[in-house]
Amino acid sequence: MKKFDHNGLLVAEYQGKLFEKSTELECSTAIFIRRFLHSDLVKKMDVNDPATLTLDVNEGIQSIQNQFGKSDYGKIKYSKSTMFWMGYMYRYISYTREVTTKFVMKLFPYKYLNDVYYSFHTQDPEWCVRSLLEMCGQSEDVFDNNLRLKAVIAARGTY
Repeated sequence: MKKFDHNGLLVAEYQGKLFEKSTELECSTAIFIRRFLHSDLVKKMDVNDPATLTLDVNEGIQSIQNQFGKSDYGKIKYSKSTMFWMGYMYRYISYTREVTTKFVMKLFPYKYLNDVYYSFHTQDPEWCVRSLLEMCGQSEDVFDNNLRLKAVIAARGTY
């Protein structure tokens, strides 16, 4: 596990603000998240180095819109505070566990994080990660690439 340092804080806050800003778009939360997850921006963010990002939220939103176009599809939008917390937590987990955003979002879908927001958002991020893992029947091992690889090999019977 990587220590959550100043760089981690910068990228987590940036992603939180990016998610929060998405509530001002015409599209739904689901559309924004799907576009973010498939954007060039998320690839840059998964490097988890603030020096490679402008950290300007408007530029981040603009880069996603330039890549996918504007959309007014969908109506359900989560609150600004929920979106900030979700964005922050996704980046916190990605940064500290050194995994991709896609992996984290597959493990903890955005609808699930929305459901736990009110009881989790005031808690320490590590408490949230432990609780989310427990609720999903997982352990920290899920973030260990070597253990996941061994499990795949064992499932094929060649280990």
